[in-house]
Amino acid sequence: MHNNTAESTFHWAQHAIGDAATAIGRTTTTIRNHFRALVVRAKIGRAQSVLQAMADEQLGKIGIKRSGIRDHAEHLVTYEYDGL
Repeated sequence: MHNNTAESTFHWAQHAIGDAATAIGRTTTTIRNHFRALVVRAKIGRAQSVLQAMADEQLGKIGIKRSGIRDHAEHLVTYEYDGL
């Protein structure tokens, strides 16, 4: 007669470790994504601050209206060149 107790316990432990590793991986990915989003928001805020400090004449020379500063700052930070 063959006893499956040790084998089934080992099988359960493998799944438990695999599930824990998966959970840790997902949590790590979530934290990384939140951190990246935070960094992007901070960069947008800094770009916006620099643009806000510019005179209207300076903004006009680069084609930005004061009302469009937020959008322009976001574009500057998030634009991805596709490498023509």
